[in-house]
Amino acid sequence: MSLSKTTVGTLVDLIENKLAVLQIGDRNDLREMVILQRCLSEIKDLSDVAANDGTGIPTRGRHRKMEALMNDMMRNEEMRERA
Repeated sequence: MSLSKTTVGTLVDLIENKLAVLQIGDRNDLREMVILQRCLSEIKDLSDVAANDGTGIPTRGRHRKMEALMNDMMRNEEMRERA
């Protein structure tokens, strides 16, 4: 089973967030923390494999330059003011 980079990144973020807010109160919480840490290491290993196999979604074209975006925003503001 292969996962995309985006999916792996999202899963890593979710596990890290869960670990950050997890408060250890008893043995069950400690077990959960250990399980989450193992999952995190396995998923990070998957992300290393996914990065090397080249199956990611290709991006096409260039991003617009900041100057062009600013000019478009200024034109839109001028059009609103005239209306």
